[in-house]
Amino acid sequence: MGKKLRKIKPKKSKKKKIFIILMILVLLGVGGYYGYNYYNSRIAKKKVTVKVLDSIDNYGYSISDRDSALFKTEYDKLKKILNEKEIDEKAYAEEVARLFIIDLYTMSTKINKYDVGGKEFFYNTKVEMYNTKVMDTIYSLLEDDTYGDRKQELPQVKSIETKEVLEDTYRFVEDVTINPNTNTRSCDEGFEVSKNNSNKCVKEVDKAYIVKLTWDYTNDMGYDTEGSVVLAKENENKWSVVEYKPSLTAFDK
Repeated sequence: MGKKLRKIKPKKSKKKKIFIILMILVLLGVGGYYGYNYYNSRIAKKKVTVKVLDSIDNYGYSISDRDSALFKTEYDKLKKILNEKEIDEKAYAEEVARLFIIDLYTMSTKINKYDVGGKEFFYNTKVEMYNTKVMDTIYSLLEDDTYGDRKQELPQVKSIETKEVLEDTYRFVEDVTINPNTNTRSCDEGFEVSKNNSNKCVKEVDKAYIVKLTWDYTNDMGYDTEGSVVLAKENENKWSVVEYKPSLTAFDK
């Protein structure tokens, strides 16, 4: 009986191996080329720089080269008011309200959603809450413009009109501070625990202004066109926004 022949598996073609290696090298080369170009394009892009053109140091206000023409015009009005020997507080509060609205709704000049408009005009103890609310609402879809390549269409306030300026009182309300070590409750200076709610601190302000405004845009995109801004004195000489509602009747009694 003859020997049983053993099947011999054919060896892979050298040409096929070479072809596979070449394809891998080509893919790596193409991927590396595009990756290198993408990386270089990001490095080559210059970040947008913001240049401060003027500032009112005693009040913390300023304008930059990114601000709109309308904002700059209203800023000059504010500066003129603040340079008077005797400051007209009503005119001052009104101008702050106008600048606040222009800056908040002129989103085309903002670099990203963290660049919240109007915050320099907001009351110091309330500004953090204000920033969070704006970022979570009207600024939530704002695209980044760090490299100046944003294509998104955004609103820009074209004109603004004061409808009415009213003098009123205002009541600040804050949470009571609780010390866990001593189990005591306290309020910030000038505040007292509310008689109606022991978890809240309150402070009554004898004089506040309610400024009612209407405005329009270079291109109507459905954003608010009217609102009421409440301002109170933050210190001896500074009027700041403490509350804003997109309605002319928001604070009517």
